[in-house]
Amino acid sequence: MHTFHGNHFCRTGKARLMKERIPDYQTLMYPVLEHLKDNQPHLLQELFEYLAGKFQLTDDELRILVPSGQQPLFKNRLTWSISYLKNAGLIRYVRKGVYQITDMGQSALKENITSITTTYLKKFEAFKIWQEAFQQQDEFPKNIVTELSDLKTPEEIIGSNFKIINDKLGMELLELIKQRTAAQFERFVLMLLNGMGYGGANEKNFEVVGQSGDNGIDGIIYQDKLGIDRIYVQAKKWSENKVQSKDVRDFIGSLSLKGTNKGVFITTSEFTEDAIKTVSMNPQNIIILIDGKRLTHLAIQYNVGVQTKERYEIRQIDTDFFEEL
Repeated sequence: MHTFHGNHFCRTGKARLMKERIPDYQTLMYPVLEHLKDNQPHLLQELFEYLAGKFQLTDDELRILVPSGQQPLFKNRLTWSISYLKNAGLIRYVRKGVYQITDMGQSALKENITSITTTYLKKFEAFKIWQEAFQQQDEFPKNIVTELSDLKTPEEIIGSNFKIINDKLGMELLELIKQRTAAQFERFVLMLLNGMGYGGANEKNFEVVGQSGDNGIDGIIYQDKLGIDRIYVQAKKWSENKVQSKDVRDFIGSLSLKGTNKGVFITTSEFTEDAIKTVSMNPQNIIILIDGKRLTHLAIQYNVGVQTKERYEIRQIDTDFFEEL
């Protein structure tokens, strides 16, 4: 069963601020090398814990993921900083998850540097050879090295472009939804909730009732086969008008008449701040608000109204394989 998360609107800004506190991979390179100056092998996990403490990152910040959601953002940036140092010859791979400084790395620290960037690394022949290897591959775009020298890791670059594609798709999908009739929109909403796992795969587990004027209820999701446990849905297909506090209060009243406190309010537009506050001021009710932007995000995520055009896979070295050779 998939669940919604409340207070989605106010958490977005907080998440952005937390992400901005996470150092980029270039900022991490010098403290990584400096921590390895004792010439001893060090575990990746040890480096992770040391640097997380050095930059005073919270548990919430360490849980932030790269756009693909496949890896924590801080760990992704740390592994790329290690990769750059290794390809420049400043550190070496000892064994799985273990790294050690090289003589070249010690010499770099003796230069009294206070930071390491990709520009600095270009002074090392090994790093230049590694970069040129990309340029000699026809399958790589000509600007790949420039992009790899940016503050973002390749996974972040891919994730950002992936987000741009999905944002554009979301806008197109929302416009298409707005062109449908109210009845078609209500059915789309229920099919989405059903696709998310609410009510199961059987179409008999959801019902469009909006046309009957059923006290402001547009649809019902049946959570069990007997139809005892239900989630009531209201769907507003509005282009410009925002959902007001009164609309939310009326929905809560409709739920009360049904003898329940669980409902999902979905709109193609937005909710006013007062409408959002109305939900938080009624904690006894489980009311989920979904605006147009989040609606299309969920539709794309659960493949409702969209289809896969192309699929890409990102692979990594299987270190276990080589350890067992």
